[in-house]
Amino acid sequence: MIEQYRPEPPFLVIMAGYVIDLHHRNVCRRCQPDGTCPKLAEAAERLTAWRQRGTR
Repeated sequence: MIEQYRPEPPFLVIMAGYVIDLHHRNVCRRCQPDGTCPKLAEAAERLTAWRQRGTR
């Protein structure tokens, strides 16, 4: 049985996962009172793009 090669995610994708995980534990300086955060939004976009690239 041949194992399918899965490339390691780029460093920025790994860090995006950490940003999201840390925001679930604590807010950062850039978090707004309404709960929005530019860092969190950027991390979510990066992870979505990485996940969708393999399904095309």
